[in-house]
Amino acid sequence: MGVKTEMTSGPATEAVTADRRDRFLDVALALFSEHGFVGTTTDMIVAEVGGSKATLYRYFPSKDALMAGLLDRLSESVGGEIAELTGSDEPLDEALTKIGRVTLVGVVSPMVATVLRLCLGEYGRFPELSRVVWEHGPAVTYANFRSFLEERERRGEVRVEDTQLAAEQFIAGLVGHLQFKVAMGMAEAPDEAEVERRVASAVATFLARYGVRH
Repeated sequence: MGVKTEMTSGPATEAVTADRRDRFLDVALALFSEHGFVGTTTDMIVAEVGGSKATLYRYFPSKDALMAGLLDRLSESVGGEIAELTGSDEPLDEALTKIGRVTLVGVVSPMVATVLRLCLGEYGRFPELSRVVWEHGPAVTYANFRSFLEERERRGEVRVEDTQLAAEQFIAGLVGHLQFKVAMGMAEAPDEAEVERRVASAVATFLARYGVRH
């Protein structure tokens, strides 16, 4: 009897891998939301997705890795937009507007609201979770935005003494307390008109402080 081999490369296999990986992440997020980070076990995740723990561990060797994967998925979306605009010839105000939109929509998304609630609720039992969330979430966004600012300063479009402070000011201008209020169920995520209003205000304020007039 011949031995059945498994294809290990190629577009079809890569698609299956991505689908399975996304399924683990989606189920983990739902279970984390319902049972908490500590209350969710890998057995529960595997039972929902199907397969074996060995399959889960091939993609995510721990619950920390699952949380990191959730945040990486968002960071890739926001960071990809910022990276593309960093090297583009997009006018500064238009680039900031695009960055503002994708960032604001991302940070008030249901996934981020769930993660923020988990961090606050689980800190006493699992303080390490906050480090994972920071390193794979806000820290990545800030790093990407600092690179954007450094490139735009090199072009003479902005003058920034402290890129981290400037990045925090821009994102705070977008979000304010809205992210916290959405996570706590005190507000809904903004509609398109509110997103545009907040982004326009944050961009205008940022350019007034850091923009270079020619």
